[in-house]
Amino acid sequence: MYDSLPSIDVSSLQERVYQSLRHALLTGHFQPGEPISIRKLADSLGTSPMPVREALKRLMAEKVLVQSSSRQIRVTPFDPKLHEEFVRIRMEMEGYAAERAARVRDAGLPDRLRAHDAAMVEAAAQGRADLALAANKAFHFEIYRAAGYPQLVEILENLWLRTGPFLGTIGREPVNLDTFFGNGHHFHSRAIEAIVARDGKKARRAISLDIRVGTMFLRKVYVPYDAARTPPAAPTRIAAPPTS
Repeated sequence: MYDSLPSIDVSSLQERVYQSLRHALLTGHFQPGEPISIRKLADSLGTSPMPVREALKRLMAEKVLVQSSSRQIRVTPFDPKLHEEFVRIRMEMEGYAAERAARVRDAGLPDRLRAHDAAMVEAAAQGRADLALAANKAFHFEIYRAAGYPQLVEILENLWLRTGPFLGTIGREPVNLDTFFGNGHHFHSRAIEAIVARDGKKARRAISLDIRVGTMFLRKVYVPYDAARTPPAAPTRIAAPPTS
């Protein structure tokens, strides 16, 4: 009787939880230095604590999260020197990916990029920093996937994960979203033009400048996480892990 019951794929659930938490870190749900509650995450995702705990272990191994001597798990605090290193690496690697993408023959790529960029601008106008960040990420990785190097995309995803919480603070700080994402729109438009013209060097420069200018803008207003400070409201619920 019991032998006929279908087994539960626990590993699949753990992977979905892990991917949901990765996405949350990239789209402004958590700030650098912010404490992480396993129970609250499990409640938000609608799962038991076990898959959340396993996902957090993976993120700690990837240095996105850290654990203190008191076993408190936190988002890795912001380190200006380390962040600058990540930004310079991103500029080189993402610029290279954009240069390659500009030379591929993908007739639909410019239209897909315009759609992502328009979604970013619209979300920013609505004050939805989380949706604008998600659309911005979709724009960039549309280009990187077009470069045709899956391993490069994987490396870039990990770099974004390390810098994502800092970028995500834009949803918590008193930042003019229209200005911040307007700058992004400017460089996105230049990247699209370069891709249409199949000009790899201009595409590389547009993406590199997008990264640099966005970072410089946000660092001017960044305030380190302070538990005593009440930040503007951020999304209170993390999207449930996808089923596929």
